[in-house]
Amino acid sequence: MIVSIVGRPNVGKSSLFNLLIGKNKSIISDIPGTTRDRIAEYLSIKDKSAMLIDTGGLNDEDYALSKKINLQTQAAIESSDIVILVFDAKEPLNDFDISLFKMIAKLKKKYIVVVNKIDEKNEEFFYDYIRFKNAIFISTKRRTNLNILKERLYELIEKNVKIEDANTRLAIVGRTNVGKSSLFNAILRKERSIVDNNAGTTRDSVETLIKYHEKTYKIIDTAGLRLKLKKESLDKLASYLTLFSIERCDIALFVIDASQGVTTQDLKIASILERKHKGIIVLFNKWDLVEKDAEKVFKDLKNRLSFINFVPFLKVSAKESKNIDKIFKYVSIVEEYYNKRVSTHNLNEAFRFLSAKHHAVSVNSKPIRIKFINQVDIKPPTFVIFTNVKKVPKNYEHFVKNQLYSIFKFTGCPLKLIFKND
Repeated sequence: MIVSIVGRPNVGKSSLFNLLIGKNKSIISDIPGTTRDRIAEYLSIKDKSAMLIDTGGLNDEDYALSKKINLQTQAAIESSDIVILVFDAKEPLNDFDISLFKMIAKLKKKYIVVVNKIDEKNEEFFYDYIRFKNAIFISTKRRTNLNILKERLYELIEKNVKIEDANTRLAIVGRTNVGKSSLFNAILRKERSIVDNNAGTTRDSVETLIKYHEKTYKIIDTAGLRLKLKKESLDKLASYLTLFSIERCDIALFVIDASQGVTTQDLKIASILERKHKGIIVLFNKWDLVEKDAEKVFKDLKNRLSFINFVPFLKVSAKESKNIDKIFKYVSIVEEYYNKRVSTHNLNEAFRFLSAKHHAVSVNSKPIRIKFINQVDIKPPTFVIFTNVKKVPKNYEHFVKNQLYSIFKFTGCPLKLIFKND
């Protein structure tokens, strides 16, 4: 779930954000350059968690107060499941405050009214805030009533669904203007997302359920991911929401514009998906614009993504509905491997055979030997590998991964390997 903190400037939104996340900080993006303006992090309360958005961090400059709510605040509210509306007990209610409250009510969002700076309240204006039903009066400076706020949040945040009980989540991801929303609509065969030629039209995430061969999937059309974040607040918010969608999904439908080739941003997104161990299907969209040497183009595109050569690559055209029907065939394949378990006996037999056939990599003239290998988890497939050395070099890790792919397939699944010294 997504929780946003909104309110006019200087009411204490960022202070409240920092107090709520406390020491349990988990930055959504580990991309260099995105942590200067930390606007979104995970909030954990007991056994529940959500993404918390500080809309104060969305503003690079102070904005003039007006009756019209600024776009970044509106986008955050619309994208959220729960809204924390913060007022300043030292100041009277104004048109901006009332506009925010009306918007939240109109959108039928779950909300909590918080009146901050209660330790410095102005008695003349205090009655304005008492009228709000179930308002929580706090002081971020003195940490007054923060536990009451956390308890209210705990009541509103839905408990995390266990992975084994949840529908498989698919996220359509990629940089801006590669045709994600058009693809989303082509899959659903009806309009759900706004489609526009201007980059960055989709600002929030749209999700819906879809059935394929009696199986239900949740599919998310995410906002365009911009890794070189510009100052525009909407782009910044869109990037965080997309990264959050990646965190929540099981399988990513990674969309690349075939007519433009694989860009640096595409490579970075692919790296994020691999590091997060998400199932991956690469969709080369706008294939209708590839006019010459189609097979050579396809080969060159795949070569640029050789570090994820274990994933399916599919040529599609959202505009002409080309190969849209094949997407879920690949989803079924990747889903099967994402949930696959290999017996301990089969794993160890395979690597025993390999050790006899191939010379192992050495560390300080000491050949690395796998003593025991065991699969400990699925989603992603996770393996614990006991070796005779303390630290395994990257080239040996790649060797083990390649052998697992070669013998047991695991199509579309970045594998998680944990090496231990026995």
